[in-house]
Amino acid sequence: MPGTRSSPSGDGTRPARATIADVAREAGVSRTTVSHALSGKGRVDPSTRAHVREVANSLGYHPSPRAQSLRRGRSGMVAIMTALPPEIVGEHSEMGFLLDMAMPAARALLEHGVSLVLVPPGAAPRHIDELDIDGAIVIDPRVDDAHCRRLAARGVRVVTVGIAEGTGADAGIDRRIPDGDPMLDHLEAQGAREIAVMLSSQAHSIAVHLAGMLDERDGRWGSARVRVIHVDAASGEEGGREAAARLLREHPETDAVYAPLDAFAVGAVEAAKAAGLDVPGDLMVATNYDGPRAAASQPRLTALDLRLAETALLASDLLVRTLAGEEPDIVMAPAPALIARASTLKKKDNAP
Repeated sequence: MPGTRSSPSGDGTRPARATIADVAREAGVSRTTVSHALSGKGRVDPSTRAHVREVANSLGYHPSPRAQSLRRGRSGMVAIMTALPPEIVGEHSEMGFLLDMAMPAARALLEHGVSLVLVPPGAAPRHIDELDIDGAIVIDPRVDDAHCRRLAARGVRVVTVGIAEGTGADAGIDRRIPDGDPMLDHLEAQGAREIAVMLSSQAHSIAVHLAGMLDERDGRWGSARVRVIHVDAASGEEGGREAAARLLREHPETDAVYAPLDAFAVGAVEAAKAAGLDVPGDLMVATNYDGPRAAASQPRLTALDLRLAETALLASDLLVRTLAGEEPDIVMAPAPALIARASTLKKKDNAP
């Protein structure tokens, strides 16, 4: 029978974990027979299989996930991370959208025997290199994204949420909205005629997509003129505030700011107030992610329901299929829905 060992607290003993050798000895069979009997693989007489399982249950034996992973040549772990800096994802955003996606992804992956590791924004390359993972979900990658390329180079399967060139990803979710943008449609419908779109100066997928789409339309959106300005993502709210203050000095005709990154949008609201402007009366401000920053802003920010839980399930499915050897390529993200709030609704009785 298995022996005993000291408990972690040092105040007693507990039975040592039963091993496959213990089961084989008690059942009077080989380790291989035990393995086949418990896994359902190989040819084992039904009575022997039942006997082995009975012995295993009596000893409290459970196959070691670590040993199984070693035999498969896989860790059974995948990661979820974002290419956005901590100034955007952390701080007041409280890793909101990363957590919003991590929880449903973790549940879905666990059904396939895969565990999820949450990588904090801004993790050093060496920390990512040291992760013992089979795959990764990378949110809003950059063009030629360094994290994606480093992971792919060592055989880690990569699924991106957002499409960018040069990532080396195996599959991805395209967040582009064919033939339109609900936020720009909303601002134009609310009467905006001079819209500034504030994008990261780094080539993140959403910035590249919006800039390209506006370029194709020659800077027009319906009856509105659209001006694109770029801000260093690592500058966070302060960068958004400074860029908006400069914009309002140089282009006082601006009547709306659309900043997909919520940190920039909060900065724009602060700049408008510092300039003595009313939001939304003088300047409408909107963002993408409906997270803590959007809710805490005064006035509350119009945002998008990005349907992150559904997107996380799509990404998880793509990753599981990719790990199984399929080539799922690219799928479209669920269409976002507008959440109109006080920061863009000029009729106060309609502003939540």
